[in-house]
Amino acid sequence: MSRMRRLLVMGSTACLALLSGCSSSPPAEQVANFGRTLRGLGDASRLTPAEWTAYQADQRYLHGLARPDVRVRLNLADPAQYRFALARLKLAGKTPENSPYLFEAMEARHRDHLAQGLAPGLLSPEAPGLAESAGRKEMHAIEAANAGETTKEVNDGLGVSTSTFPGGTYYTYTDTNYTDSTGHPLSQLAWAEEFDKGTNLTVPTNANLGLTGLGRYRVSSYKVEDSVEGFKDSYIYSEFGSPPGTTSTRPGLSAITVQAPVDTVLNDNLISVCLNRTWTQDCDYDLTGTPQAIKLPLKGQLSLTTAHLFDQAKINQFKADLTAGMVTYDVGHLKLILTNAGGGCDVTDGNLIEARMSQFWDRATLSADQKTFSWDLTGAYAAFFDDECRQVQDEVKLTLKIVLPIVASAGGAVYQSSVTLSNDRSVPRPDYTFKKITVTNSCLAAGTEIELAEGKVAPVESLKAGDRVSNPHQPTLTVMDTAIGVETVPMVRIRSESGRSLLMTEMHPIQVLARGMVQARALKTGDVVMTKTGPSKLVAVSREPYAGKVYNVKVGSDAEKLALAADQTVVYANGFVVGDGQIQQKYESVAMTKQNENVLATLPAKWHRDYQLAGKRK
Repeated sequence: MSRMRRLLVMGSTACLALLSGCSSSPPAEQVANFGRTLRGLGDASRLTPAEWTAYQADQRYLHGLARPDVRVRLNLADPAQYRFALARLKLAGKTPENSPYLFEAMEARHRDHLAQGLAPGLLSPEAPGLAESAGRKEMHAIEAANAGETTKEVNDGLGVSTSTFPGGTYYTYTDTNYTDSTGHPLSQLAWAEEFDKGTNLTVPTNANLGLTGLGRYRVSSYKVEDSVEGFKDSYIYSEFGSPPGTTSTRPGLSAITVQAPVDTVLNDNLISVCLNRTWTQDCDYDLTGTPQAIKLPLKGQLSLTTAHLFDQAKINQFKADLTAGMVTYDVGHLKLILTNAGGGCDVTDGNLIEARMSQFWDRATLSADQKTFSWDLTGAYAAFFDDECRQVQDEVKLTLKIVLPIVASAGGAVYQSSVTLSNDRSVPRPDYTFKKITVTNSCLAAGTEIELAEGKVAPVESLKAGDRVSNPHQPTLTVMDTAIGVETVPMVRIRSESGRSLLMTEMHPIQVLARGMVQARALKTGDVVMTKTGPSKLVAVSREPYAGKVYNVKVGSDAEKLALAADQTVVYANGFVVGDGQIQQKYESVAMTKQNENVLATLPAKWHRDYQLAGKRK
């Protein structure tokens, strides 16, 4: 009997500390917002002793084919890899009975790989270059993998995996497993599945390092996903701690200090990144002069609190190998994930095709005593992400995993750790949490007349913070912020039967009598919109290029907004009732995340049975 199986039949104390497999029934699976997302914990008792032994052997075999921190797709024509994938799903409670199409799709991929003649002992030919493609793309990564070096807990390990797909998926299953380097479990396997979503799925698990005598740890993640690109899987694992066969004292790390990106304006707990236009009062990072890329500054540092040193020689090797394009080991990652639209981008080196981390490591330094590690990607060296992530987003996820090579002393035992900086609030304990980051746009054409207090009007470009504007729900509201910029796509021109005309960006909201706030791009001839003098029908809706400046406002102090209902921070623009920047940001988010409450109405029929059965697992 294996060590794992022996532990499962030991006393209740050991069982509770390890896995819930000692109970007579599987653990209660927690339903979170069911309709789309289900989460749960694995149970080793779901595998027979023979299956557990095979699973452990197959995992060792797989790790002989794949490298740490290199994402691969499994070759399901290889009996060991196929057996491993099915065992991983079974650990999570997935069976052909409760997930019929999932297993049908796995079998179809198995048959396809056999038909392709894929030989055992190899990974899927789709594997090379998975992590190297540029642009907005599908991602599956180990976001955090540490032994609690930044906490005071003795046996507190953390593993987190993250997954995203451009435009979302029909179905995504992702798990996270924390073991020692032999595969001995140090946590329950944590898993999550999503139907008709898949834009940002994060799965954390906490480990008890006291369950092993080894100082080398592993966090792994398996994913299966069905989307417009078909049914695929991927696997990735990360190893850290002491090198195999050695013993190193776990180092201690200080809290991380971050100078960028931070909330530099208004102190509103929001990092606002402005694309084609800038908010005067609340634009923390202005990208109006960077028309195609997303650039973000990063600056910070942390120190060792124990008698260890950062490994200068290894860091120099990182830099040299990255410059030469020869990295075959983990150097960390820097990713920007579009949580609304799905997909993400890696940090890049200028216009190079492949995503790499030399941009980060070129700006990393050590203090003279090798106790403090710093990074400074600011000014001209700000982090550059692929162009396709330059999209308006109510929130983006920024995740930075920094691998830290450490030695016990000069020439002493080595140790590898990492820290994770993230603004994903579903990660239970990142080493540093960025504030919410938004990427915004909006606006009206220059010359648009905004009605002020007492019925006066002024061109939108002349407004400034502190001005008072008319509002149909309150006598007046205070202008809190203004924006100026450009628009790169044709704008929307509307004309009403009352003779009014307005030119605005396609995302700008306007009040439609029968539909509430509607983005300009969704307007059509015949819509009845609200104006200063009442409802008025649109007689023309057209697109036209615009080369001038565009402007916007945010209105309503905190006190004034207390007296307003939802969507009432509006202004009169050329007599039309239009939303301000706050309403516009809200509806941009709604447009990107809007999903039918009836999941079956949009989920492909092949997944309906799995979805219905998943809803019963409570």
